[in-house]
Order: sequence, then C-alpha cells, then structure tokens
Amino acid sequence: MAILTQLYMTSVTGTVSIAYTETNQVLVTLLALLIRRRLLHPLRSFPGPWLNSISEIPAAWALAMGTQQSYYMRLHAKYGTVVRVAPGELSYIAADAWEDIHCNQKGGVSMEKSPIFIGVVSPLNGQVGIGQAPNEVHSRQRRALAYPFSNRALLQQQDILQRHVDKLIATLKMMAIERRPVNLTDWSSLYLLIKLTAPIYNADTYTTFDIIGDICFAEPFGCLDQGSATEWSTSVSNVFISGAWDQAIRRVAGVGTPLSKFLIKVLIPSKATGWRKTHFLNSREKTLRRLADPDRDHKDLIYHILQNNESRRSLSETEIILNMVVLISAGAETTASLLTGWTYFICSYPEVYKKLVAEIRESFPSSIDIKWETVKELPYLNATINEAMRLFAPAAGNQQRVVPTGGATIDGRYVPAGTTVAVAPWAASYSATNFVEADKFRPERWLGDPKFASDKLHASQPFSLGPRGCIGKNLAYFEVWLIMSHLLWNFDIELDVGKSDKLWSMNGKGKYMFKPSLWISLKEVNH
Repeated sequence: MAILTQLYMTSVTGTVSIAYTETNQVLVTLLALLIRRRLLHPLRSFPGPWLNSISEIPAAWALAMGTQQSYYMRLHAKYGTVVRVAPGELSYIAADAWEDIHCNQKGGVSMEKSPIFIGVVSPLNGQVGIGQAPNEVHSRQRRALAYPFSNRALLQQQDILQRHVDKLIATLKMMAIERRPVNLTDWSSLYLLIKLTAPIYNADTYTTFDIIGDICFAEPFGCLDQGSATEWSTSVSNVFISGAWDQAIRRVAGVGTPLSKFLIKVLIPSKATGWRKTHFLNSREKTLRRLADPDRDHKDLIYHILQNNESRRSLSETEIILNMVVLISAGAETTASLLTGWTYFICSYPEVYKKLVAEIRESFPSSIDIKWETVKELPYLNATINEAMRLFAPAAGNQQRVVPTGGATIDGRYVPAGTTVAVAPWAASYSATNFVEADKFRPERWLGDPKFASDKLHASQPFSLGPRGCIGKNLAYFEVWLIMSHLLWNFDIELDVGKSDKLWSMNGKGKYMFKPSLWISLKEVNH
C-alpha cells in the first residue's frame, strides 16, 4: 500500500511539474514575442498604439466590425501621417504615399498584393483572376482586358447603358407623379441593414446591377423590372461581408493555416458562405452561356474579349469566368455607392446643386442630347464627382501591399522588406494635412480655385493607381455621367427631411461600399 501511495504521489508531482513547465514555456514564449515585436522589431520606431505593435487583433476587430476607416482616422489624427497599425503593418495618409506604394519602385519593381488583401474569389483549377493574380499573371490579364475596357469599346455599349437609364428615369417619373419619396440607395444599388451581431445583410438592388450584368454577358439581373432584389444581386452584396470577415481572420490566424480555416468555418455564418457560392455559380453559368454564343452581336465585355485577338489568346476560359465574378461584384456596388454619395452631397449644398443643375440643363436642349461624348466635358459635373469620391470613397478598404526585397522609401522614409503597407483612403481624404476644409464638399477645389491652392489633390485616389489601378474606371465614369445628367435634367431633387441621415457620409460603419438609406423627393421638370 505504501508503494502504491508513493507511486501515486510521484505521478501527481510529475503531472504538476509538467504543467508548470509548459505554463512557463508559454509565458516565456509570449514574453519573447512581446520583446521582439515591441523592442527589437524593424518597425519599432514608427508611431502607433502599444497594443497594435504587439497584436493584429485591434486592426482585425475594426475590419470585422466595419469601422476600419473611422478607426484609422482616429489613429492618424493622434499619431500623424504614418501609423503602425499592426506588428508588421504601416498605414499612411500622406499624398505621395499612394505613388510610393502602388507605382513601380526604382528598378521597375512593384509591390505584390498582401496575402491579407487577396480577394474573396478562390482559385479555380489552379488559376486566378486579375484581383488575385501575382504581378506577372496580372500584367498578362490586364493587357488582355485592356481593349474591352477602352473608351472605344465602351462607346459601343452606350445603347446598353441608355436602355437601363431610360428604364430608371421612367420608374422615377411614376414615383414623382405619386409624390412618393425614393430611397435612392435602393434605386442606385442597394440598401443594407447593418447588424453587428449578425453579419448578414438584407439588400434590394436595382440600376447598376442590371447595367453590369448586361455589360458583362448580355444578361441584366432584372432588378429594375421587378423593383426589388434578385437572389443573385443579394448574394453579390454579401460577398463583401464575408470577405471582410475572411480578411480579419487571416490577420489574426494567418493565411491558409488550420486555425484560419477553423475560424472561418466557425465565425462566418454558413449563409454568408452560401451567398459567395451563389454568386460564383451564377457568374460561371452566365459566362459559359455567353461564351457558347460567340456570334451574338451584343457589345458586352465578353463580345469584345472574343473579338479581340490578344484577349482571346491570352485568357483561358477559367480566367474569363473568374474575372467576370470579380467584375460583377466590384463593378455594380462601387458605382452605386458613388451615385448615392454624390446625390447626398449635392443636395446638402444648395449653392452646388443650383450651379450643377444650370450647367446640365443649359448644355442639353433635350434629354436625347445627353451623350457620353458631350457629358464627359462638363467641368462642374466632373468636379462634383471628384469631390464626392473624395468624401465617400466607393472602395474604402485599405489595399495592402508588401514591400519587396531591398526595402522601399515611402513618404521619404525607408521601410524594410516584408512590411505590409497601405494608404487609408478615408483618413487621407479627410485629413487637414491634404485638404483645406477637408470635411466640406467643395467642388471648386478641382477647378483651380485659389482658396484651395494648397490642396494635395492626389491624396484622393478612389480608383487607386499604378499597374493595379481599377481597370473599370472608364466604365464607372461612363455610367455615372449618363445617370447623373439624366437625373438632374429630368427632376428637381431634394433630401427628404426626417428620413435622410445627417451623418450619412461618415456614420462609423464605413467598410468597402456599404451605406445607409438615402431618401429623396422628386419633382419632374417641364422643359
């Protein structure tokens, strides 16, 4: 019995000793990590919150909760033009940082996308679309897609856009006759009901989804006809929700790790994952159906891909599918955000509204005279568009890049290789270091007004820039020029008092393209 007791006590003592040793090892490892990240890290001299210098959690939490940009604005207001927002990441608001990060460095070397920022469309058959592609593959795909997005090709799509704009205007005229207030967020794109406790968003989608579907593969979503969302348009909206959570998890758990896969499965609701699948399957089905009808004379993007020799040779069928998936999601929602933001600001500044309406109505005797070739030359309209994109960037998320071997100079300061870097778009646009009256809607700053001579206009880059700048920039302008001009030529509009959020443009939920409702009242103009 004594022997058994002794054996038992030895076993217990050994177990306690092992547990104590393992606890000590964990503590020592954490202490070593803290010392390395706080005191020995190459980025230790860059300013930022203490917690952010040792953990990814604060930045990940802000991203997941939809407060990334407002959070980064506070950080930059406190710490300056460059902030260490994570152990290995720097955020910038200096105007010159855009070019330093997104354009080629000395020797022609460009920064690769950070694995954190890689899009939500998974590789297919070992191939990726333009959003995920490494620089070399990206360059090939970019060249192949250059012609379909050229002004020459887009000009052939003017009739497609005009059909949907006419349909929108006709519907709005009926609402004006009935004196019904219009939720423009619905009719430009979607209204998203944000609930932090459940990252699933209800959405009603309309004009820009119909346009992008018709322009990509000759099949609109049908939202304008039925006046509500379709399953597919709803799924597109939720792709961004699950994508933001996906990025947040990758920040904390790493890219492609077992822990990352586990957290994605546990934290991202299955319904959100299902929306991503729905969007992919629908995009693939529509793309394959359009590719199977190469002789169809409908001037959509796939038509131009099939007609252009370089595009047809350079892109595989899988790559075309993946790029259509990206173009549908990015092309519809960002343009809709611009339309809604622009409307909010011109209605909030009566002097701007009066001047803009006069320019449009005096330039076009009839609505049929509103064409791309002429409307793009309206200086004040373009100034209001640029200012709206500055204050409400359609794609507000940070676009992280990784500093290449040899390091890089960003905003005049050396940054070591391997560092993740990005410009915080909203923080840069709202910073007094870049703009006079930074929080005011002042289109005159884009027209050479001496009052704004010190503005650093290149601090606002809503389409990014460099080799990976938005390939759909021309299409976005094409859409908004036509829609905006027709809207103000046909209607007097104003915000519906009591329904529009006074803090609409910066409500603390700024993440990618999501926005609250914007109610307006319409009165048809008799010309």
